[in-house]
Amino acid sequence: MSSLNLSPNPTIMAITAGIFVANLIAVKKLFLEPYLKVRDQRIKATFGNQAAAEQLELENTRSTENIRNRIAQASLEARNFRESTLVTAKQKRDELLAAASKEATEVVTALRGNLVKELAEQRQAVPAIVQQLSRQFVDRLIPR
Repeated sequence: MSSLNLSPNPTIMAITAGIFVANLIAVKKLFLEPYLKVRDQRIKATFGNQAAAEQLELENTRSTENIRNRIAQASLEARNFRESTLVTAKQKRDELLAAASKEATEVVTALRGNLVKELAEQRQAVPAIVQQLSRQFVDRLIPR
């Protein structure tokens, strides 16, 4: 009859352990390490890019706010410059109008004085002209 031998055989156990270790090393080198490497790269790519994207989004938000502040400041400066230039231009206009008005008044006054003077001279000359015309009229009417 046959008997069942339950005592371990050290040679077979050593060979089986050797095959197991060889398979373990082969699986680790050929499958596990490349898979873990690709998985780590994927995690770094996704989560790393998400972190970088969040950082870039924060920087973008800060930059946008900075640009808006600078635009508002430039707008305020432009408005102030426009108002000050407008005030200066109005003052210059008023000064020029006052000077032109004064000059025009002086010219009108001078011309009016000249006209009055010429009118007085012409009025003084009227009797002599009337007398000369009267003589010419009389000479033509009454020949001598």
